[in-house]
Amino acid sequence: MTSSTGPVHSFRRIVTSHDASDTNGESVTFHDDLVPLRTVLDGNVHISPLYSSEGLPTTSPHHITPDHLQKATDAVPGVVMPNGTNGQVTVVEPNFLIKSHRTSSVDYNVMLEGSVWLIVPDGKGGERRTEVKAGELVVQTGTLHAWQAGPSGAKWVTVVVPALPVEKDGKKLEDVEFQP
Repeated sequence: MTSSTGPVHSFRRIVTSHDASDTNGESVTFHDDLVPLRTVLDGNVHISPLYSSEGLPTTSPHHITPDHLQKATDAVPGVVMPNGTNGQVTVVEPNFLIKSHRTSSVDYNVMLEGSVWLIVPDGKGGERRTEVKAGELVVQTGTLHAWQAGPSGAKWVTVVVPALPVEKDGKKLEDVEFQP
């Protein structure tokens, strides 16, 4: 996706924490940086973790450092952070199709710019396509789905929370990886 200043290569991230020497919870510090977007799927998709946490409920860090932030993003093995959460940003080039995939997770997708078609199976051998525009939200609950960006591309932020695999008639639905 391009902006008025050219291609999008990074995303601003602000992370707040308590000062390491704070004993009463009143001294808040923050880290403000640009996160470079990782290019995937032949350069048509840019996706990067913004922050992850381990455990549910998670523990808030006492102090944010660049090393802590690097470890928090490096810890994510894919889309789902096992036993934790993953916040990520996705940028998709105009009209590009991200093929069907499924993760055992609940994904809260908040559309920021452009539009995207959410594509899901209709149960009759076809598909259902729903346009999602900036300012709208899609919650995925372990369902098979695809995305196709609109004519101006799309940018959204997702918070991914791990979930048990969906079961249908006693059978667990397997995760389906992204396909190039």
